[in-house]
Amino acid sequence: MRSMAQSHPSLSTGQVHSMSPDSFFAVDDEKLVRLIHDEFPDELNRLTRAYSIRDQDFTPPSTPSPSYILYGKDYDEVNRTLVSVLALRWIYNGQYETFVETQPEHLRLKRESFNWIREIFAKGITSPADFHALITSIVVNDLGKDPQLAADYHDKMGEDISDLNHDMILLKAVKDGLVQSLDRLTPEHKANVILGMELGSEFNFGQLAQAENAPFCLSILAKMAGKERAFEQRFMEQLLDIAGASGHMDWTCAKKLIEPIFEAYHNVYDVANAVISSVLGWHDGYDLILIRRTEMLHAKGFRALDIDNPRERALMRLLCMGGVADLETAELYDTVWKDLDDSTKASLIHTLNLDGSVTEPAVQPTYMPALLAQGVDPTRPRSRFEKEASLRAILRYCSRVMRITDKPDGQVIVIERNALWVLQHVVLSPEFKADPSVLETTDVPKSVVAMTR
Repeated sequence: MRSMAQSHPSLSTGQVHSMSPDSFFAVDDEKLVRLIHDEFPDELNRLTRAYSIRDQDFTPPSTPSPSYILYGKDYDEVNRTLVSVLALRWIYNGQYETFVETQPEHLRLKRESFNWIREIFAKGITSPADFHALITSIVVNDLGKDPQLAADYHDKMGEDISDLNHDMILLKAVKDGLVQSLDRLTPEHKANVILGMELGSEFNFGQLAQAENAPFCLSILAKMAGKERAFEQRFMEQLLDIAGASGHMDWTCAKKLIEPIFEAYHNVYDVANAVISSVLGWHDGYDLILIRRTEMLHAKGFRALDIDNPRERALMRLLCMGGVADLETAELYDTVWKDLDDSTKASLIHTLNLDGSVTEPAVQPTYMPALLAQGVDPTRPRSRFEKEASLRAILRYCSRVMRITDKPDGQVIVIERNALWVLQHVVLSPEFKADPSVLETTDVPKSVVAMTR
């Protein structure tokens, strides 16, 4: 992969799909943003309607955001998507300092980690067609968050898919021709993008990094054997997704892709490749994610945990779901876990250790990591007592979300319960901050079948 800091070829006058990476990444930020808009106007328009989650307290940069450049207004998902494209530019050009500019110093992505990412992209982008397929994959990745896409699908196909997760909504819309930008790709690259979407609809890299999905979800990786190009392209797109995840708050760098999150994604990459190549089974692969998180915390002084002990394995999964990366937060979780009432703890020990089967389906608690992160946000000034109360309330709510009282019909293995509404309207509310017990009266999200036999 060439560094464009050293090489500045002349700008092509063609559209993005006819440009080389060198030509595309030679332009300034504003021109780059406008090129993406000119190539994908319908897709970016959908993203102006997409739902988003943002931290409540942040100070944006003084420079105009990418969406402000285009629309004169800030749209969160437009900014996130375009910062993902800018992150690709920083990776391609070797701009490490820009990539990590405002990341907290103690969590900053290491240069050797950045170099590992560059190597992945150097192997994955070997032609203009590879480059255009990746750009297209970035831009369409979150279109399922636009409520209108599910409505358009319903109008065309007569099926209501609005309760599905946004990855599944996108996949269905793509397969029925509602995302036409994929038609500009070569047949091989289009097939690889769709295969990556099929993988993402049941196996999400970020969800495995956080142990949010059920272990059985890893079984779909067997379908990727012999399809390394599709897998690598999907992994690149997911890295760029996390790089742009805070792009609505800070569009000057890849603020979210800090070292602990990189390590989690690196672990997922290793585990996924091991499962694809049959070196590990899917259950052992899932356990490796839990083990590596615990080893990282143990190196910082946290107590050792035993993967073969169901009680401790459940705690290991909660530490992953909470994205716990420091000793103080790990000890907070440990204290609350030990003090939980017996009924809640017993329920969590059981449900957090389910793999998922027809006999006893597992629950995928989508957005539970975000609930945990917001509930014990270490950046907000609160007492230890307040943090314990918030975490205790969320774990009690989690125990209800994870519990299935009525066995679903059919060969169901994994059920998804999406806690987005709870995050937006309860956990982020002033009422929760004043009294976390408001979660006690909050309903469990609707059950949606995620995986069947």
